Amino acid sequence: MTNGQRSGQRREALGRGFLALRSRNFRLYWMGQGISRIGTWMQQISLPWLVLQLGGSPIQLGIVAALEFVPALILAPFGGVVVDRIDKRRTLLLTQSLATVQVVILFALTVSGLVSIPLVMVLSFALGIVNALDMPVRQALAADIVPRELLPNAIALNSMAFNGARVIGPALGGVIIAIGSDLFGSNLAGIAFNFAVNAISYAAVLYSVWRMDPGQIREMPRPEQRPAVLESVREGMAYAARAPIILWALVLLGLVATFGLNFRILVPLYAQDNLGLGADGYGALYAMTAVGSLAGALSLAYTRERRAVALMLAGGLLFGVAEILIAFTDATLPAIPLMFAAGLFSMLMINTVNATVQANVSDALRGRVMSLYVMVFAGTSPIGGIFAGVVAERWDAPAAFLAGGVISVLAVVLVAWRWRIAARQGRMGITRIGQSVEADARPMADGRSPQEDASPPREPAA
Repeated sequence: MTNGQRSGQRREALGRGFLALRSRNFRLYWMGQGISRIGTWMQQISLPWLVLQLGGSPIQLGIVAALEFVPALILAPFGGVVVDRIDKRRTLLLTQSLATVQVVILFALTVSGLVSIPLVMVLSFALGIVNALDMPVRQALAADIVPRELLPNAIALNSMAFNGARVIGPALGGVIIAIGSDLFGSNLAGIAFNFAVNAISYAAVLYSVWRMDPGQIREMPRPEQRPAVLESVREGMAYAARAPIILWALVLLGLVATFGLNFRILVPLYAQDNLGLGADGYGALYAMTAVGSLAGALSLAYTRERRAVALMLAGGLLFGVAEILIAFTDATLPAIPLMFAAGLFSMLMINTVNATVQANVSDALRGRVMSLYVMVFAGTSPIGGIFAGVVAERWDAPAAFLAGGVISVLAVVLVAWRWRIAARQGRMGITRIGQSVEADARPMADGRSPQEDASPPREPAA
């Protein structure tokens, strides 16, 4: 083999992880989301620090985080119905515009010194209402702008953009807060600047979505008569409930997300009270979970075929173990690799849950089923935030890490047992994600592919 051939093979292997970017619409979407998410994470790291600077307690930290996601817990299933019925691109333009208004108001209040914890709570709740529609539509739109066989790669690339922003945003945001404190004698100056950057970054996603070619976005035929909204919600829930691979993947995600993924609440407390770090150290420590998540997303982007069950269970188990070890760590140096490990293993689980649910759902029900994904992943955050805040206030942040890690491990045991039963009954659905998804999309006898069959998986004959 010549050097040129070897070089060509290396380029081909490198490009394999970015196949979905061949789609112009997805390329625009991916780049816009990546830029906007940097600003979003600068705001995410600033809000808990702002609450602390305003004299907030751990429980108030949990409440602020909870209010941003309470609407998703209640409204996401209805948002999924809307997503299945309306133009997703235009809806995303609307939700992102409303999110821009929210952060502009937050910036104005902070820079003027009028900000208070009650106002932060109100604005967090307002953003939560927007997110109840925004999150399902983003999940569903990504599936409509790439060929079906490239969907797992698109999901992995979305995770790369999201977690790349989690690396840059918290680290940059923490440094800016520290600089603002040194230059102006107030942490609020740096926090306000972070809010301003987030407001400006929304322009990237608005421009990218506006530039998409609507003719290249897949749309489902719209029937003349639609069922009632509640009936549509029930249809999506019934589909998920009768598919063990979807149902128990969502249970696993929900339990781990609720009790384990409370780093936004716990890391600032852990960094300040247990490790003695300032804002810059807090930002760097938080960013390590994002570096781990980015590494996990990158590895999945290059995976030709995923054994979904093994990845979800192993990722959840190892995440729980990493969190338990964090609970017993009171020094910065060993905490860094543990934060990295927590990010890595949680991403292997979360990303594979997303890809597995997407592979096992029809286009006609995608918005409704993915709204359940949003509900258990983001909507359970209020419960988890309050849980973490109460445990941290009653004991400390390490105790909350320990509780989250133990519950995550127990969740893995429960779901593994249920999947074992479903496998014996032959009811597991698509469990190999990647090239096998393309194979599973062969037309059926009636001309439809399995992904186009909107009926729920059937119960086995007695």
